[in-house]
Amino acid sequence: MGVVKNIIPAVASTNAIVSAACVLETVKLLTFVSQTLNSYMMYMGSTGVYSHTFVYEKKDDCPVCSTSVRKMSVSPNKTLNELLQSLREGDLRMKSPSITAAGSGRTLYMQKPPALEKATRPNLDKALNVLIQDGEELTVTDPMFSDTSVGLVIYFEN
Repeated sequence: MGVVKNIIPAVASTNAIVSAACVLETVKLLTFVSQTLNSYMMYMGSTGVYSHTFVYEKKDDCPVCSTSVRKMSVSPNKTLNELLQSLREGDLRMKSPSITAAGSGRTLYMQKPPALEKATRPNLDKALNVLIQDGEELTVTDPMFSDTSVGLVIYFEN
C-alpha cells in the first residue's frame, strides 16, 4: 500500500503540469501575447522544468518537407541500374529506390513485391534514352521516405 500512496500523487501532479503547459501554449497561440514553444519541454520532478528552444531551419531541397522537383543531367546511354546506383550513393542516400515515369505512369522498376520486381528487372540493363524522353519527370519512392515520393526530372547531356 505504501507504493500506491507514493505513485498516485506523482501521477496527478505530472498530469497537472502537462495540462498547465498545454493551456499556457494555447492561450499564447490564441492571444498572440508571446512566442509559442517551438521545441520541447522536459519536466524533471524534483529538480524543475527545463525548456530548450531550437529553431529548425527548412532545407529548400529536402525530399521530405519540400515539394520541389529535383533536376538531374545524365548521359543518355546510362542504364537504369546506374541511375538507381547514383540515387543510392548520392545526397539522397536511398536504400532501395523504385522508379515510375510520372507522365506516362509506366513502371520502370519496382523493388517489391517480388512479382513486380521480376517483371521490371529487364529494364535495369536498358539505356535511359530507350525508357524515357529528355526532360521527363520520374517519381522515385523508397522505404526510407515512407509515404513520400521524390520528383526527378532527367535531362540528357549532349
